Amino acid sequence: MIACPILKVLHVCTVPSTARAFVAPLASYLETRGYEVTIACSEDPNQEIGVTMEEMRAAGFRMKEIPIPRLIQPIGDLRATLELYRFIRKERFAIVHTQTTKAGFVGRLAASLARAPVIIHSAYAFPFHPYLPAMRRKVYAWMERVAAKWADLVMVPTDAVRLDGLYHQVAPPEKILTVPMGINLQRFSRQRTNPAAIREEWGVPFDAPVVGSVARLVPDKGLECFLDAAARVAALNERVRFLIVGDGPLRRALEQQAQRLGIADRVIFAGMRSDIPEQMAAMDLFVLPTLREGFGVVLAESMAMGVPVVASDIPALLEVVANGETGILLPPGDPERFAVAILDLLRDETRRLAMGAAGRRRVELLFDERQIFARIEATYTRLLRLKGHQSGTEVTRC
Repeated sequence: MIACPILKVLHVCTVPSTARAFVAPLASYLETRGYEVTIACSEDPNQEIGVTMEEMRAAGFRMKEIPIPRLIQPIGDLRATLELYRFIRKERFAIVHTQTTKAGFVGRLAASLARAPVIIHSAYAFPFHPYLPAMRRKVYAWMERVAAKWADLVMVPTDAVRLDGLYHQVAPPEKILTVPMGINLQRFSRQRTNPAAIREEWGVPFDAPVVGSVARLVPDKGLECFLDAAARVAALNERVRFLIVGDGPLRRALEQQAQRLGIADRVIFAGMRSDIPEQMAAMDLFVLPTLREGFGVVLAESMAMGVPVVASDIPALLEVVANGETGILLPPGDPERFAVAILDLLRDETRRLAMGAAGRRRVELLFDERQIFARIEATYTRLLRLKGHQSGTEVTRC
């Protein structure tokens, strides 16, 4: 019997929370296809959602701790690059796949120096967004152009991000590939949840409509607009409750804003939760007035749960949400229009349920993670063949 070649893949990211959210599902899929996957990242000193390296190991993932600073630190970045270089050379990875901006720069440099056969970077959004000072945008764009030369391919989740990369000349068109983010349709399924239990946990009456959001509590997510809209909705609907799932540096300020608006007793700050599908199932509407997104995965997850969305009409979200069919997209920073849309949908149950059903169908058609992972694997195989890596033609035959 001929032994199957083992293709070794290294995924590089900053912290275990990123690994769990974006790498672990793909790594599990690749393991079933005959790959050996290792994840390199730093231990998160903040442990924002309580995920540690040891917990990832306990879940069955191969983990390698490489201290990669989240901020620019020349000495720390050099150490991380050298350590990654030695590790890649020692383990002879066929593919190095980096995630997020900082790990992408360090990881691509190390992989290039180590002459890894295939180097891929996933850019969920480029760092040179319009809310940064002009000089910083120019520096970040230059750094992305440099790092792109060290990779064979840059994967982006939407055509909007791809066009942004092309506009800033990050890489030529053939080197930037759009691959949407995948949703686990078994996990994000209303049939597997008990919304009544979540409502009981939060003390929400059974007949009270719930308008919710899931996000890191940071300025980019537009949650100040969410609360301003919530106050307008609460003034006209005495039963409605608002649920914010997530944590971050703005939490205290948002709690104070709810107090000032007189809706503190109507807003639930749930903090970080691991049961996101269950939290979404308890919502009648999902609202996110975000300022920028590369994909907006929580919107696709909400749609998978059959919950219609009200969100910002920024370019990336126009590819995820079918405006008027699976939700409503509005200009960010306009709480009055968000409030009107929320009230309209709360009053029209038939339309709301139809949007929820259409959202589930859209995710099944476009964002099923099994289809997305198969596309990524096919990309791995294609690049390995182009590099003359023989096992790239054999792994799927074993």
